[in-house]
Amino acid sequence: MIRPVTEIEYPASEAQRARAAMLKRIEFLNQSSQTLLAVIADRVGAENRQEMAQAHQLAHEQDRLIENMRALLKS
Repeated sequence: MIRPVTEIEYPASEAQRARAAMLKRIEFLNQSSQTLLAVIADRVGAENRQEMAQAHQLAHEQDRLIENMRALLKS
């Protein structure tokens, strides 16, 4: 998102730096959990289709929660 010149602070306020740090941590958490789910999927294998469906469902729920957190941080 490109901000209008009137909204850009230089140097960035402490609140903006904290918000940026929080977004970075959320992104890292999301990436880490996706990597973990990929490793789990490799180890579980094809015989546990039901558990894989639950893992995907949980991943989708986690993505939804992360999007909610992002929306709260941006507001």
